[in-house]
Amino acid sequence: MTSRQLSNELRRFIHSIPSIPQLEAMLLLHQSPDQEWDEATIARRLYLSHEQAACMLKDLSASGICKPIPNNPGKFIYSPSFSELGELIDQLAHYYASNLIEVTNMIHSKANAGRLVHLFADAFKFNKDTK
Repeated sequence: MTSRQLSNELRRFIHSIPSIPQLEAMLLLHQSPDQEWDEATIARRLYLSHEQAACMLKDLSASGICKPIPNNPGKFIYSPSFSELGELIDQLAHYYASNLIEVTNMIHSKANAGRLVHLFADAFKFNKDTK
């Protein structure tokens, strides 16, 4: 995949990522697949609160991107739950390295689209005139 090509599958995957910190956490784990990660390390590396980092690790685990380490509470390791997911994350890491702004805009545009839908819906709400 060249830096200009973006497959539909990778595009859908990028659109499924809820936030830039989630993207950064996923790529951080991908970058060091043998490292054990905990909320303190993620919080420090991504400038997040411990609570945000813990929630992010749980979400990544629920998504099948990492898994808890048995007998080591609070520790996770990068472990895509199926090979296609691992390949998508590999493609994302490669694509993101040379298309950072495009990828972040894709993630932000999804969030902005949700807000626009709410604004549009709010335009049709009628309030009773209270006198």
